Amino acid sequence: MSFRHFSLLTTASFALLLMVSSVSAQGSVDAMVKMIDSGRITEQRLPQVLDMICKRANDENLAFVFQMAIKPDGFPAAVRPDALKSLHEAAVSRNAVPTGDLSAIGELLKSDDRKTQTLAVELAGLWKVEGSLDALSKLATEKKTGAKLKKAAVNSLAMIGGPKAVETLEKLTQPNQPLAVRYLGASALVDVDVDNAAMIAGKILAGADTSTDPAVMIDAFLAQQSGPTKLGAVLAETKLTPDVAKMCLRQMFAVGRSDPELVTVLSKAAGIDDDAPTMTADEIKAVAAEVLQKGDAHRGETLFRRADLNCFKCHSLSGAGGQIGPDLSAVGGSSPADYVVTSILYPEQAVKEAYTTRTILTIDGKVYTGIVAEEDDDRVIMKQASGQAVVIPVDDIEDEKEGGSLMPKGLAKFLTHDEFLDLARFISELGKPGEYKIRTEPTVQRWRVLTETPAELAAGVPTIGELEELLIQAPEDAWTPAYAMLAGALPLAELTADERPVLYLMAEVDVVVGGKVQVGLNETTGVCVWVGDDLLPEGKPEAVELEPGKHAIYLRVDPALFPAKTLRVTVDRPADSHAEYTVVSGA
Repeated sequence: MSFRHFSLLTTASFALLLMVSSVSAQGSVDAMVKMIDSGRITEQRLPQVLDMICKRANDENLAFVFQMAIKPDGFPAAVRPDALKSLHEAAVSRNAVPTGDLSAIGELLKSDDRKTQTLAVELAGLWKVEGSLDALSKLATEKKTGAKLKKAAVNSLAMIGGPKAVETLEKLTQPNQPLAVRYLGASALVDVDVDNAAMIAGKILAGADTSTDPAVMIDAFLAQQSGPTKLGAVLAETKLTPDVAKMCLRQMFAVGRSDPELVTVLSKAAGIDDDAPTMTADEIKAVAAEVLQKGDAHRGETLFRRADLNCFKCHSLSGAGGQIGPDLSAVGGSSPADYVVTSILYPEQAVKEAYTTRTILTIDGKVYTGIVAEEDDDRVIMKQASGQAVVIPVDDIEDEKEGGSLMPKGLAKFLTHDEFLDLARFISELGKPGEYKIRTEPTVQRWRVLTETPAELAAGVPTIGELEELLIQAPEDAWTPAYAMLAGALPLAELTADERPVLYLMAEVDVVVGGKVQVGLNETTGVCVWVGDDLLPEGKPEAVELEPGKHAIYLRVDPALFPAKTLRVTVDRPADSHAEYTVVSGA
């Protein structure tokens, strides 16, 4: 059945379809498949119907969706990624795999559409399509493959397994590869052969420097039941530099893990005391008094933002930052300094019920620890301390138990005594009247920063076509988060450490009631502002009319021309506007 011509599915019949779907799961799935096959569903409705089908479909129904996704005259090109995404969700959440020959996924591995290609790579691993090994190996080893796609290819090779996959992964761990690629290859080998992976990881870390974070590899060992023990045993016989050991240890604490068999070895190599005695209540009160007397909140905010402490991974300020732990914007206004000190040193003693962790062990030996965000009869969705969400099929769970806090117990090990006082003072001031009161002005607190600046964007102000192709259509992984300070100022020095010629930033506004809004900047020299694809006049940007919905604001900042050290942007409502909106925050 071709989808070049669609018959209109009326609103009434679609509503009936939704109602039927809640009554008889498989029967409604069969009915929806027949409606798709007969061309009775519009292209606009297809993504939603495909999502409904794949959530409950049997293997035969999934095979129909897959075949329609790969046929030249099957789903429209714009719908193909939606079909693959729905198939991906079915595979992840309930281990559902289409029947029949799945080798045709190999054609999608060559797709020019990055989203389609990435989904196809991940499905090849989830479905264990051995016929895709050559294509996956090529993607994993080619230098031109992007970081996200390479990681997906490596992970899929590990899922498929077998001699050819192992051979490719081992090649990626060789000394002639970049350190980031070696870490990635070793991380994938953990699920294939943890003993071999531990030996390889030891060799990599023995010759590593601090130019590249080993987080992806450390996470892989932590996610395997025997991983910390195996890696700890190897590293006990390996000479690590103190700085590399600190990087490994920091990653463990950043994801809320303190497995003693690995922490002890790394702490010794890092020269960090792993057996500091627990402080008494009187000692904590004495430290709290010192915090209020000597701590500097300004220096403390800088520490809170420090990458190695990872505070923003879990916590948010004014809504911007991680959503794993509580927003800290008001904590100082309701909590005394000794509570703050205790929470940093011994986070497991002050865990709020909503932030109690759960640890899940799967039948294949994987270990997941995090906050359960959602669960039903099919799957558990867990937020991990890394900020990522993982979907675990219920049928894969072997054991689970409640834990404590995701906040790292060893955080203070990476701070001097004065730094600890400063950090605790900053947190204890949050929410109090004054400089760190709860923010009400509509400043942009969460930014997205374009990680790599294409030559066309660096050369000058982009044309509408360049803006559309290189910014508006840029994939999600092309952007990294950046957070303004509590008062709304974004330190540009944190973003220009790699000496990139210009900065491209994105903010978002969610409009509930349409009307005029105005973008305000602390400085306008060296800045271009777009709302959507409309370039605003230089200088003070004029107010723009926005319809209900989410709108992107793009900024091009030339650090050589911009006269300030920080960028502060507000989204204001003019006096004659009835617009209602929020500046989007989050992770």
